[in-house]
Amino acid sequence: MLHHQDAKNYFKNVLFIGPHYKQRGGIASVLAVYHQSIPNFNFIASYNKKNPFYNIIYFGVAFLKFLWEIVFNRRIKIVHLHTASYGSFLRKSILLVTAKIFGKKTVLHIHSGGFKIFLKDSRRLQFFIKYILNTADDLICLSDEWKEYFDSLTKRKKSIVVNNPVIFPKHIKQPRYIKPVQVLFLNHIRTEKGLFDLLEFFTLNKTWLTGSFKLNVAGAGELERMQKIIKDNQLEDLIEYKGWVSGKEKEDLLQENHVFILTSHFEGLPMSILESMAMGKAIIASNVGGIPRIVKPNENGWLTHPGDLDELAVVFKEIIANPGILENYGNKSLQIVQDYSPEKVNNKLNSIYTDLLTKI
Repeated sequence: MLHHQDAKNYFKNVLFIGPHYKQRGGIASVLAVYHQSIPNFNFIASYNKKNPFYNIIYFGVAFLKFLWEIVFNRRIKIVHLHTASYGSFLRKSILLVTAKIFGKKTVLHIHSGGFKIFLKDSRRLQFFIKYILNTADDLICLSDEWKEYFDSLTKRKKSIVVNNPVIFPKHIKQPRYIKPVQVLFLNHIRTEKGLFDLLEFFTLNKTWLTGSFKLNVAGAGELERMQKIIKDNQLEDLIEYKGWVSGKEKEDLLQENHVFILTSHFEGLPMSILESMAMGKAIIASNVGGIPRIVKPNENGWLTHPGDLDELAVVFKEIIANPGILENYGNKSLQIVQDYSPEKVNNKLNSIYTDLLTKI
């Protein structure tokens, strides 16, 4: 039994599983922060996006590594699995059941913003999905709304809300306000992330947006579709594609823009919003998933309904009327995001692991 006074050593007892933290994506971004901030970070990557055949081999090798750790590494008492939906969930299910067979405590950390759709689409697997949710010792989710949802699927209310951690930059330099206002979209270029709603918004309102705003897009995905829309509607002066950015390039891009926008159709707790808030940015986002936890109307940004272009117009016109609001909202973002520091998130994990280990 691990006593509470020994809880500071819990990380050596935990094996983390998830996509490789050097690849693209929200879960990978979270794990990258864990890698930087957690001592004794025991980690096995279960996925490294290449191609379907390669991924099968990669998971097979990861499974063998996983078996070795849980059988021969006596320090490992908890397996913490980071999952999304669909294939990601099924891979983690195999590992979770295996961990339970070998007597390990399990934490299933669900990042997916589309889990409800996944469950609805998986009619033949619904019993199995609920079985896995019930088998995990603890479920971690990203908002009170998700906690209520997952508690409704399990026999015991065991969901725990844990914030995603974000690294704070050493220096924050706000760009001087000069028209046009620089608006940044930094995420996957897909329909569900709301970018194509934004393209439609800029197309329909091109006349009054021109000269007042510039949309900078960074990310990967449906590039040809995006570029065709920009060309067909002559939006080149309004929208610029920056490519996929990471590291210093991403930090510079966040610094250079005045406001961040993400109008997703569904979400968990987007790392891109947290990273922007840590840079002191005002936020325009949709009121889905865990976003309302961090974006507060009249404090640090605006919330709109997914796909509601009229609401977006109101927001952009408000910025035109009062551009100084961006700096005020950005300062408030910095205050709100302090609760998402790695130290505070690690303390929360500490309490979860300590509770689990005292039950062994």
